Amino acid sequence: MKKFALLLTLMLAVATTVFAAGKNSATVNIRQKVTVGATTLPAGEYKVSWTDAGQVTFAQGRTTVATIPATVSAKSNSQVTVLTATEGSTLVLSGLRLKTADLTFGGTAKSGH
Repeated sequence: MKKFALLLTLMLAVATTVFAAGKNSATVNIRQKVTVGATTLPAGEYKVSWTDAGQVTFAQGRTTVATIPATVSAKSNSQVTVLTATEGSTLVLSGLRLKTADLTFGGTAKSGH
């Protein structure tokens, strides 16, 4: 019985960790090349994850492409929206509206990890 209780506790801990890891992440399709901070992101699909402190990471597969500070606001949005602005001749990623949060960028990105 003790082994069963230990196994159940362990399974719940793993499930909670997996659920929490997915809470602050989303998949975003960026349809054209954009600049975020000092990094240029080619068009493509990115896994975006963030901390409540405002650290946002863009990854493709297992490779971190950029890490940038952002303002994070908990919001409920019906769809994912990529917000861009044009600065000179450069298309800049200014924010993301995700299902559970709004991310607003304005800092300098760090490429890779």
